[in-house]
Amino acid sequence: MSWHAYIDESYTPGRDAYVIGGCIATHSDWVKFSAEWQLFTKRFGRIGADGHRYFHMAEMTHRIEEVGFFYSVISKYVPVFISARFNRSEFDRARTRIYIPGAAIEWDPVNYYWIAFRCLMDKFHLERPQLQKLIPLDEVVHFHMDDTSDRKLVERMWQEYIFHRPDGVRDRYADIPIFENDKDVPPLQAADFWTWWVREWTDQGASQRILHHDFEKFTKPAVHQSPRVTMDIEFSEEQFLPTIARMAKRQSGREVIILPPSAPLPNQNSVPEPADIPFNKPTRYDS
Repeated sequence: MSWHAYIDESYTPGRDAYVIGGCIATHSDWVKFSAEWQLFTKRFGRIGADGHRYFHMAEMTHRIEEVGFFYSVISKYVPVFISARFNRSEFDRARTRIYIPGAAIEWDPVNYYWIAFRCLMDKFHLERPQLQKLIPLDEVVHFHMDDTSDRKLVERMWQEYIFHRPDGVRDRYADIPIFENDKDVPPLQAADFWTWWVREWTDQGASQRILHHDFEKFTKPAVHQSPRVTMDIEFSEEQFLPTIARMAKRQSGREVIILPPSAPLPNQNSVPEPADIPFNKPTRYDS
């Protein structure tokens, strides 16, 4: 059985939440999903410059009653929903709390996509044993990503990233993710749907709605995959601190001081590329 994860990102300029996530199902279920999904895109979808119809959640907010039809197809065929999320302000606050007396830290520019990508991939593969009743550990999950400008970064960093994975986890990874145009790939449109709602709920301060698929604007479908697992990964300012501190110590060879939240140091305002994302905070599951 071949399992495939379709992943997209979501954020709103001027707002705080950054989310990457999507949907996981077998190849055969994705084929059936796509056939039904396209029936609705032909009727309700947006029309691209080439005349091709597609689903994009941000363009459907004024026709929310029609979104329920698309969710009914997702619920019918998708058994696993996954998201990794954080507030960009929390990452930024964490970086200001890293201090090395008498030394300047030369960080690389921040890339929130890479941070979110690492959070998602690391946590998912580390916690695969919790999903083994649904996805056996000897099954490799192939990841498909929306083709964005961050593709080159992932392709450039992939081999180094895989090399540093723990021995017991590395074999769970497939090859480098496949990047595709979401307007042409219905499962990526399902990922767009899910990440948009996770980001919206997070921005509203209502993240409790993620696990329960708690939509207000349209009725939940009567049929959904059983079992259904929703894996929500949240990272906070405190969780980012150990990662950034390790990077600073590795770069400088000196001891690092983590300042309390009330005493950020000015002028240390650039951001490291994250190394080892911490995993001390439990992932929230609903099944």
